[in-house]
Amino acid sequence: MNDVVFQKRLMRKIVFESLFQIDINDNTLDEILFTLEKLNEQVNLQKEYYEEAKKYVSEIYGKKSFYDSLINKYSQGWPVDRIGNVEKTAMRICIYELLNKKDIPVKVILNEAVELTKTYSSQKSASFVNGIVNKIARSQTLLT
Repeated sequence: MNDVVFQKRLMRKIVFESLFQIDINDNTLDEILFTLEKLNEQVNLQKEYYEEAKKYVSEIYGKKSFYDSLINKYSQGWPVDRIGNVEKTAMRICIYELLNKKDIPVKVILNEAVELTKTYSSQKSASFVNGIVNKIARSQTLLT
């Protein structure tokens, strides 16, 4: 794994761990950014990736309702409030990347969401996430 891929994966991991608290503690953006800073002290991302991680957290936090509405729309029969926090957090990061990171191939974005879910939950949850994010990518005509 090259250094860029490693840094991006590590960045997603600390973004995930920071954003995971949104639905548990109803934390403010400042509290979540503080968590991100503390997590970064442990992993020491390169500066550009840490700055990108802060942008991810801020933008996902600010558009949480929009991302959740997309999840709700494509999770047929599973209202977003019934979906686990691991799955929601992975999908929010994925949706953010699908809509904002045109330099990352769609299949890579989808795979990273599945891998995050496997890491923090289970294969069954990863399959659930994969189904929803694939539908969202198709709806945005990102995946053909």
